[in-house]
Amino acid sequence: MNTPKPRKVKVAIVGGGIAGMALVLAMQRICKMADLEVHIYESAAQMTQVGAGIGLWQRTLDLLSDMGMGRDFQALREEHGAPTGFTLRKSDQAEGETFSQVSLESEGDGRMLLLHRARLQEVFLKHISKDVRIHLAHRLESYSYTDDATEKILLTFQDGQEARCDLLCGADGVASAVRHNFLPRLARKTGKPEYLESVDAVFSGSCVYRDLVPADKLAEVWPNHPAAKGPHQYCGKDMHIVTYPVQQGTLINAVPFYCDLSKENSPFFGSQIGASTTEEVLKRYEGWEPEVKALLGCMSNPVHWAILTIKPLDVWADDGVFLLGDAAHAMTPHLGAGAGQGIEDAYYLAKIFAHAQKKGPHEILSAEPLELYNRLRPPVANFVQARSRLQTLFYEFNEEGQDLSLVEARSPAHAEQDRLKRLEHGIWDGYRWSRHSIVRQWDAEAAKVLS
Repeated sequence: MNTPKPRKVKVAIVGGGIAGMALVLAMQRICKMADLEVHIYESAAQMTQVGAGIGLWQRTLDLLSDMGMGRDFQALREEHGAPTGFTLRKSDQAEGETFSQVSLESEGDGRMLLLHRARLQEVFLKHISKDVRIHLAHRLESYSYTDDATEKILLTFQDGQEARCDLLCGADGVASAVRHNFLPRLARKTGKPEYLESVDAVFSGSCVYRDLVPADKLAEVWPNHPAAKGPHQYCGKDMHIVTYPVQQGTLINAVPFYCDLSKENSPFFGSQIGASTTEEVLKRYEGWEPEVKALLGCMSNPVHWAILTIKPLDVWADDGVFLLGDAAHAMTPHLGAGAGQGIEDAYYLAKIFAHAQKKGPHEILSAEPLELYNRLRPPVANFVQARSRLQTLFYEFNEEGQDLSLVEARSPAHAEQDRLKRLEHGIWDGYRWSRHSIVRQWDAEAAKVLS
């Protein structure tokens, strides 16, 4: 007599961005997919990435390699090269000065790959199995629970369509609809109204202009401009500018930030993204050195972003629902680690699912995956979120009088009296965030539990 096969567990991933696609790819590589039915629900009408350049630390690249994409990213490294470091300049004055050449390591976690976001998406889409069902133009409105024994989570989309699932993974960004439903339920269940403070994203106090500058256009106004040769951090009071070449040096990713710390953690209303002008950008950085003005003057199509974050959470999973990426820990981009943390969420969640599957095809629905995810992931990502905020203070000469406890105790930044030297040490410590004792502790714990 044939034994019927156990039914497949239906997994819904809301959000087809970096974290959502990374979860699919990690599950394909690590989990027993024959026991799963995976759906991606993406709000956009097509799979696109908003933004320009992106940085991936070696720590993230190692995970992507373990997810089966090592050759792809090695080819991208050979194509783009690996940055050897960042030039740090004090630029909010008529004559700028270089105060450090911060070197990145040629081996280990200190290495970095800088590329266009679209290239990352190309690799991801290339590797997603045809068995994964992608539903475009599906913007989640809410979810609820039914009394059914299987597929008890009911998804309701803004156009009125519905879907069912056993597990819901919210990778739907900083304005996450999943989080907006998840946290009020969690607050009621635990009797902790403080969870409601993280329902809505808040303004970080920082805004940014983004554009890709053609290298040949910049060369016309400033031949051999330093920003065309390698990564730079142009620093000044309450402002800084990140630049680095992409697309084999044909484009320069130009990212000018400005900050008002008095507005940090304030409610945000209106549109997060809007068009800007070259004139607006130049006016904002009036008084900065000519090297900066030449670059900013070539930003012909700048887009203005308000940088939003969420207040840290210690619970990302409950009752069949998991948060990951910006939905769980939206952070400022000043460590170049936000996307990487979303990929780490995806990787470890897939490892946790696989760990449960070893005990049975439906053990993925047990309490253990929820408990392990809440135990292993929030401590690392919340540290990175806080350390990224601190990096902003170093870049923008706002570190004085601030809590520097997230800088490793042995760092010279704690005792250095010369301010530019102190900033250099603080920034360098940020580049080495993956070696902080907090990260090492939880990496070891994850390896122990999931080995």
